[in-house]
Amino acid sequence: MISLIGISYKTSAVEVREQFSLAKEDIIPYSELLQKETGISDLVVLSTCNRTEIYFSQDKYGFHLAAKLVYKTLKHFKGIEQKHWHSFYSYADEDAVKHLFEVASGIDSMVIGEDQIIGQIKEAYMFCTEAALTDAVLMRLFQKSFEAGKRVRTETKIKMGTTSVSGAAVQKCINLFENLSSKRVLMIGAGETGSLVLQNFHKNGNPKITVTNRTEEKASKLAGKHNCTILPFEQMASHLFLYDIVIVATGSKNPLVTREMVEESLNIRKNQKQVFIDISVPRNIENSIEELDAVQLFTIDDFNEIIQTNMEKRKDSLETAHEIISEIVDDFSEWLASRSLKPAIQAITYNLQKISKEEVSGYNKVDSEEIQMAINEFSKHLAQKYTRLFIKNLKEMTANGKKTDTLKLVNELFSISE
Repeated sequence: MISLIGISYKTSAVEVREQFSLAKEDIIPYSELLQKETGISDLVVLSTCNRTEIYFSQDKYGFHLAAKLVYKTLKHFKGIEQKHWHSFYSYADEDAVKHLFEVASGIDSMVIGEDQIIGQIKEAYMFCTEAALTDAVLMRLFQKSFEAGKRVRTETKIKMGTTSVSGAAVQKCINLFENLSSKRVLMIGAGETGSLVLQNFHKNGNPKITVTNRTEEKASKLAGKHNCTILPFEQMASHLFLYDIVIVATGSKNPLVTREMVEESLNIRKNQKQVFIDISVPRNIENSIEELDAVQLFTIDDFNEIIQTNMEKRKDSLETAHEIISEIVDDFSEWLASRSLKPAIQAITYNLQKISKEEVSGYNKVDSEEIQMAINEFSKHLAQKYTRLFIKNLKEMTANGKKTDTLKLVNELFSISE
């Protein structure tokens, strides 16, 4: 039985999610505790900023009991006493498979169609597999999840357009300048948003970027990470004229770029075009600069409209994405069900071959070697023919292993123990 328990941004706030987060170094000790307390040893742990999910394979317990045991062991491991079961979701069999495929496809993400999650799933799977924590069922399950993620992203428009402010800001720059690599960019702010802007620039256009920030240490760290130059914050106003694009993303309560600064910059630039992008809340660029002829000013509201439009376009792809996922779920379920037929098929093959050998041994006294060979060949042929016939009927009667009651009867008929 494949099962999962999980907690995500859909079911709880970050202050609850972070309590159940499992770092890489926690996974093996947690799995050892789980095996010791429950006997469950085959699992994959997916833990990101938005979710912690534990996928496991076992046939020892019923689904609900198994889910509760995995949850209680997680609480024990993390030293959590409060009750949080209401914040968790749990699925089994096809529901668990479908959920994983939706997560891998980006359908279950906060930003529909985002790419980061598929890399996180691959990393989680590889870590647990290398640690010998996955069985054949989990291996096949996660490999099919990669297939689902790839097909949804390539066969639908679920990745259409950017869905982040940082991405939208960079896309606007690409649209405004024919050759972005020849332009100079000043990034004011060295927080998470600023870092995402630089990541997007390096993927698209790769202009010459300078970073400035009130805290020089943060600016230095960000610049080092993205191979940018640093401008001391106190020199920002006097050097503004050097840059074709100025992006501001800080938490300042007062404007950092004033009209007076921009007018002086344009004077030195001889009114050569300058683009200002303010993705701060509250705004950090004086709004009146948009009255200046050579200036283009864009604020976070301009990008929110782009993001919402792109999100709607992505939602249009969900129906096709679900169809693809259903197809792969069915494919995996067929494979999983057929695995349950293996003991019966092996028993049928073994028993018929055994009967054939025992019966043929009674004819060994026949003097003619030619007749002995003919009897042996006929016996093998008969055993193989009835083996194929039994297996064919077995698959039909059990719907390829899905009808567990019928399969149980067949197993009893051939004396197959679990």
